This record gives sequence, structure tokens and C-alpha cells, in this order.
Amino acid sequence: MRIRVEGCRGDGVNWPSVVFASAFVMALVAMFVAAMPAKSKVRKLARPNIVVIQTDDSIRGDLAHMPNLRRLIKHGGTDYSNYVAPYPLCGPARASFLTGQLSHNNKVLSNFRANEGGHYTFKNLPGKLNQRNSLGPWLHRAGYRTAMIGKYLNEYGALGRTEVPPGWNYWAGLLDNSTYDYFNYAMNINGKLKYFGDRDYAEAQMDLATDLANNPPTSFPGLLTTFCKTFDPCDYFGTQKEKIYTVDVGGNYAARFVKRNAPKKRPFFLYYSTPGPHAEDTNHAQGFRKGAPGPDPRPPARYRHTFDKVPVPKPPSFNEADVSDKAANLKNLPLLTDEQVEEIGDNYRGRLGADRAVDDQIGKIVKQLKRAKEYKKTYIVFDSDNGYLQGEHRLRSSKFLPYENSIRIPLLMRGPGIRAGKNLKGPAMDVDVTKTILDMANVKPGRVMDGISLLPSAKGKRRLPKRNIPLQAMRPLLKFYTPITAFDQPYYGVRTHRYKYIHWTFDAPNIELYDLKKDPDELENLATDPAKAKKVAGLEAMALRLSECRGSNCR
Repeated sequence: MRIRVEGCRGDGVNWPSVVFASAFVMALVAMFVAAMPAKSKVRKLARPNIVVIQTDDSIRGDLAHMPNLRRLIKHGGTDYSNYVAPYPLCGPARASFLTGQLSHNNKVLSNFRANEGGHYTFKNLPGKLNQRNSLGPWLHRAGYRTAMIGKYLNEYGALGRTEVPPGWNYWAGLLDNSTYDYFNYAMNINGKLKYFGDRDYAEAQMDLATDLANNPPTSFPGLLTTFCKTFDPCDYFGTQKEKIYTVDVGGNYAARFVKRNAPKKRPFFLYYSTPGPHAEDTNHAQGFRKGAPGPDPRPPARYRHTFDKVPVPKPPSFNEADVSDKAANLKNLPLLTDEQVEEIGDNYRGRLGADRAVDDQIGKIVKQLKRAKEYKKTYIVFDSDNGYLQGEHRLRSSKFLPYENSIRIPLLMRGPGIRAGKNLKGPAMDVDVTKTILDMANVKPGRVMDGISLLPSAKGKRRLPKRNIPLQAMRPLLKFYTPITAFDQPYYGVRTHRYKYIHWTFDAPNIELYDLKKDPDELENLATDPAKAKKVAGLEAMALRLSECRGSNCR
């Protein structure tokens, strides 16, 4: 076949036009390919999975007894050893995590609705203050598949047992007051109730939460009457079936969520909020009854004797010899008896058993991430809502108070780009974790953030800033006194790189000042030392300012 080229036409085809069009298309393709990021950049821009494992009442010393946590998260990640809960109480601390705001800004001021706190306060706050404008919904709207498994805010379920808060694709929430029973409890699984253990006993605990929410007692005798009416007989504690240990059940749900979602392109956010190692409050509530046989909390059978020979930590503040320089709510506490010290030790070992059960769940979650080849692409955050006092300053079992073992808690992070085996000693606080998660996901919040992102420091790109950490407890734990909560009174204060200043707001002014460099156990209150008068005045002004701070002024 011969093709004529005269006049640039062959078989009726305009060849210059074809050549020009082809060249133009190829140029466009080349421009498009050049504009596309390299594969490595695509991976960097892909949104990561995020897993938050939050315990209840853990202290930094617990980490030594959690081998999976150390091996799978700490050794491959960054440890923030100066991490603080400004308001060391379950409800306010969790509200701060969900909002990224300190309590005076998010308006969740205590554990219970009767005292301007808890789930129903958070749910019903006006405008942008309520739970619709919080971490779960932010991530959900940004395309994350979200899951909350375990403990939510206090009183959750007391006034509506099938409610699922907004912004969560998967919900497995423990219902109060069964939240704190390790063997008899109910969970709301995506709007449907599921009971574990003795259903009647779990119902009794939930009925107690409903009664207390609807008709909050105004006195200790009133609380005692409500309790005894609900729990009859008082010496029954339900069943104790090992297969339904609450920490294990929650961990199974969490691992299953990861298994179902880790291989998918859509990223997920898992908030596994285990109740361990919180005490089983309903069993030992305010000393109303002796409690279930064994320590409080009860460990699973596999760890019942693991820690028999581990002694309770006894720093110099344990059963402190002289508390006369403390504020009025503590200065008259009696020395702990030998029997009380023994009980503290038993409960401590029970806590370690519960911690070890949590550690098992960490192993399960990571195992699923590894199977899906998502472990190295996933950010994992481990922390606690607050700490725990177990004998320090003569306090048998407490948080709420602004002493070190109550406010200073574990925080570990690992994931893409985070440095391995690092210990950062700069100050950090719980609202920082919220901003950090949003930074990991590249998501904007719907509120003014009081904290900073810790991600740059975890990746070694920026040092933690020098700053002062606010301390605050906005309301007393209860509006009346009970035998073991009389000292839980409001305060505001500040923790600097060296000093801790506490201003209790009940009765006449009660202030405390500790030099944490010379006195890390907070044994000597320097507030009345004339040589410290200028320091006290300066810290008072700083604490007052931080008690009303907002956004960058809190950092």
C-alpha cells in the first residue's frame, strides 16, 4: 500500500492534525504525571489509624508490671514522664480529653449532674459546649470510622440505657453503676443492651445510678438509705465468671474492631477506655459494706497470685508522719493503722492484676494491627484519666487531690515518625493529647484548644515549651460529706518546673507550697515561711490567671 504525502493528505487523513493532537495529549499526560506526588509522598499524606488506650486511675509505677505496654509501645515510642491531669477526677478529665479544653472552659465541673458534671451535663450543655462538638464527631465528620469501647463519662446510661452519643460508628459503652463491677455489668452495644454475669445484680447497680441521678441525696444518711434499698441483701455481690472479666470483654471488642477495619482504606479511630484498674466502687461504696471477698479491684484468676510478693510502694509520703502543715481538710487525718496498711497492700496487688489484664488487651490489639500490616502505620496512645493515692499523706484510696501520685500519670505514644525509646521530661497535660490526635489526623477542632500538639516533640522536631500547668478542682466530689470523701474539696493552683502552689477555696484561705526539686514527696508546706512570701504572691497571681485562661493563654 502506498501513502501519498503530497498536500499532506493520505487516505483522507489530516496527518499534521493527528500528530499535533497526539503530541498535545502526551504533553498533558506528562504534566499530570509530573504533578502527581511520588508513591512515598502518597503514603505520607494518607491519614493514619489512631488507637487510644485509656486506663482508669493508673499511676506511672504501674508500667513496670505491664510487659506488652513496655515492649510494644514504650520501647518503640516516646514516654512523657512529666504528664499531668490538671483536674484528677474521672468525669472532668475525660471531658477534657474529649474537648481539648480545661474544665473551666468545657463546663463539665464534676462527676455528677447534681454537681454540674457527668455525662448528662456534657450532653445538655448549650451550643458548642455539648458532646456533639467533641473529638469523636470531629474525626467522624473528617472521614474516620470511630469506635468507643468501655467507660464513657460518669452516669452514662443512668437516664437512658440505649442512648448512643453522636459521632461514633461503633459503640460499646458500659452502663453506670455497673461500669465498676468486673464480673456483673451491662453494655450498650450500638443501641442494644447486653448483660454479663448476674443480670439482676447488674440491674441493681444500674437502678442505683438512676435513683441517684433522678433524686440526688443531699446528705450521707440519704445516700446510705438509697444504697441499702437497692442492694438487699447487702452481702451479695453477683457471680464471678472469669470468661466475662470486664477488661477482657472490652479488649475483645476492641481487637475485633481493629480486625474488621485495619485492612480498609478508610482510617479508624479507636478509643478503648477500659475501667481497669479502678476500684469496684459499688462493692465497697463509701464503706457501706465490707465488700466482695478479695482485693478491690478483683484481678482475673490468671493473675490472682502473680503479685503476692510485690510490696505496696512506700515513699516518704506514705502514712506521712506529720500532716499538721497540710490544709484544714487533711491536717487532722489519723495515722493509718496496720490493718489499713495491709488492706492498701492487698488492693494494690489487685490493681496490678487488673493492670496486667489491660496489658493483655494491648497485646491483642497490636496483634490485629500486625496481622493487617498496619502496626507501623498506626499511632497508638496510652494514658490514664488520672492517678491514684494509696497511702500517701495518710490517704487510703483517693484521687481528686492535687498531690503528685494523683495528678502525674503515664503517657506513651508510638507511630509513624515518632522517636523510639525517648523519655521527654518537659511538662505536658491531658488537653495536649486531644490536640495531638487532631494533628495526627490533620483534622480541625470545633473549639478553641487549651493544649498543644505533642506530635512535633514526639518526632524530635521541636522541644516541649517551658510552661506552667494549671491545677483545678471546680466542685467538691459530693455536696455533702461521707467518711472517705470529706477531704475532696475545691482548689485552684499551679505547677511550675520547680514549685507547686495550691489554694483551697473552702472556709478560710488554706494554701500549700512545695519545692518539688528539694521535696518531691510534698512533705514540707512552705506557704507560711516569711522568706517565701514573694513567691507565694507571684504563684497566687499566676494560679488565678490560669484558672480563667483560654486557648493560648493556658499554654
